[in-house]
Amino acid sequence: MKKQNLCLIIIVIFLIIIPILIKSPRWITTMNLMFYYMLLAVSWDLIMGYTGLFSFAHVALAGIGGYVSSLLSIYLNVPPYLGVIIGGLTCAFCGLLIGVICLKLRGFYLCLVTWAFAEIVGTIIRAAYKYTGGTGGLVVPTFFRSPSSVLYYYVGLLITVIMVYFTFKLTNSRIGLYLRSIREDEAVAEVMGINTLKWKLFSFIISSFWAGVAGAFYAHYFGLIDTSIVGIDEMGKIMMMVVVGGIGTLFGPLLGAVFVTIVSEFIRGTMAIYGMIVFSIIIILMMRFARGGIMGAAIKKLK
Repeated sequence: MKKQNLCLIIIVIFLIIIPILIKSPRWITTMNLMFYYMLLAVSWDLIMGYTGLFSFAHVALAGIGGYVSSLLSIYLNVPPYLGVIIGGLTCAFCGLLIGVICLKLRGFYLCLVTWAFAEIVGTIIRAAYKYTGGTGGLVVPTFFRSPSSVLYYYVGLLITVIMVYFTFKLTNSRIGLYLRSIREDEAVAEVMGINTLKWKLFSFIISSFWAGVAGAFYAHYFGLIDTSIVGIDEMGKIMMMVVVGGIGTLFGPLLGAVFVTIVSEFIRGTMAIYGMIVFSIIIILMMRFARGGIMGAAIKKLK
């Protein structure tokens, strides 16, 4: 455990000094986008990798958090920092409502209901274009007046470190054992006295909160939010990050977010049309040779 804590401290220190080592605005912006995807990937893995619940609603919840925080900042002059928290809490409440309605469902039916929720959210955003900007997007107040990406980098890093630490403590606690037992065999978990509905709902609420925080950070960093944030392709990207990195692990989704974001940056522009082909090949190779993802392969090597 001491070695693990030391590694974490070294990683955090390295992340703190990255802006000093990498002075390119392009790559600092890429790092900021990476934080957004890290928040979404780790929080989605909490419900899928640890609890075994397949949800399509995650990016829709990020969209809700982003738009709630943005609209509060525009119409009520709520500071962006407070808006991020309110956006997260709003999504936690949405997660509670979705959970109460559909967490008694399993498998395909849960996927179908959460996919329908995501489509409803996208439709509402497009229909309420007078307030949301629709497909044209909505200009949003940013965290700082300064255009420097370095300041935003440290905001994203702080939020990500808090989320990762919280998730680490959660998944290594008794609650984490409850969630994993539900994933492995829900019926057996119930026989052992675990209130499976309660802990599934808990997992969904926590995951939804962090999705809302991620969406609000995205909006206030870029100063713009539009319907692309809730697209099904974005949900596919989050799934890809988790699978590539290693589902059901804490650091796997983080590595997956780093890998997919950097590859996406390299192939953008004229190569962007081949992006889905490249990532599809990567997924096929992962499923064939390393089903545990990058983390699974690394653990096998260490053994």
